[in-house]
Amino acid sequence: MNCVVDKADNLKVISSDSHFSDFTGVHPSKIKQGKLYLNDIINPRDRENVRRVICKKDSPYVYLDFYIKDKSGEEVFVHCTGYNIEGTKRCRLTLADISRSQKKSEELKTRADEMKELVDLVNAGVCLFKVTSDMEFIPLYMNKTCCEMFGTSKSVYAGRKYRLDDLIHEGDKSAVFQAVGKAMATKKPIDMEIRVLTHRNSVLWCKFGASVHRYDDDGCPVFHGIFSDINDVKMAEEDADSERDLLVRIFKNLPGALFTADFNAPFMLDVVSSDFIKLIGYSRKEFFENYGGDLTKLMVQKEVPVARHSLVVSAEGKTTANATYSLKTKSGKHLIVVDRRRIVERENGEKASIGILRDVTAQSAFETLDI
Repeated sequence: MNCVVDKADNLKVISSDSHFSDFTGVHPSKIKQGKLYLNDIINPRDRENVRRVICKKDSPYVYLDFYIKDKSGEEVFVHCTGYNIEGTKRCRLTLADISRSQKKSEELKTRADEMKELVDLVNAGVCLFKVTSDMEFIPLYMNKTCCEMFGTSKSVYAGRKYRLDDLIHEGDKSAVFQAVGKAMATKKPIDMEIRVLTHRNSVLWCKFGASVHRYDDDGCPVFHGIFSDINDVKMAEEDADSERDLLVRIFKNLPGALFTADFNAPFMLDVVSSDFIKLIGYSRKEFFENYGGDLTKLMVQKEVPVARHSLVVSAEGKTTANATYSLKTKSGKHLIVVDRRRIVERENGEKASIGILRDVTAQSAFETLDI
């Protein structure tokens, strides 16, 4: 919703679109008569800051968040983008209701708390950093764990004596810069593994997560970032690689159309047996490289939601699950298969499933005969 206010007259609303009029409950004709003042419907604790930011000199564009009352008197949290019209005392405002984003933040926090329980070896470092137009990462805040991880102190970053981008390993800088640019463009969070150079002259593997937290007065994005020490995890992964390769080789040669998948993504297959490959008619390379291991690419699409419900929702708290659906093989033949799963729990608490497909096409055809 949009409106234009007079900065010289207590932020009087002199024009608006229908959305703003409907939101405030003030008829457009009343607004044109100057009967509405933005200052009167802004939360009292936000008024001074809103006036200060909007009336700031030499700043054509302004960005701020505040609470404003709707026509029922309820306070709504909005994000405001303002444009100070050159040569006038007027400012054009665009307001967007972002109350739902607060709820989303709470949901993300709950998910983050659950993840912490699964990663006992991780020491999380929390920070705020600003990204300049020259792609310099200026630290604004680092918690104690973050300082200890990088081998520095709060006084060092407070004095702007170094930049976070200086700590990123040269081999990972390009990927990090691309991820930051993508996060700014899409508003989606960053989730990647990078190497960090600490002030103890050592290399530390970190899981790096970040998202745009806000924009400062200069229009530069301020990111909320989390660095998690995964050195021990990396070492454990290397030790497990050889064992996993052995298990995969054994699994591939087991009889039956066997496969493994994550419990919550039942059709994104990790490993499949030779008999599974024979059943679908595609080579292992075609299935995993061309189709990404996604079994839904071979399924009748209208059957996917029902099958997923049977394998995930209906299986909650159980050790087995099954579903029946159709598959299209490489030759174009449609098979009716029964998918039976055994649900197992990994050491980190996550669930996985081991499944087997049985072709029941002939049986189904026989059952449909009118004898």
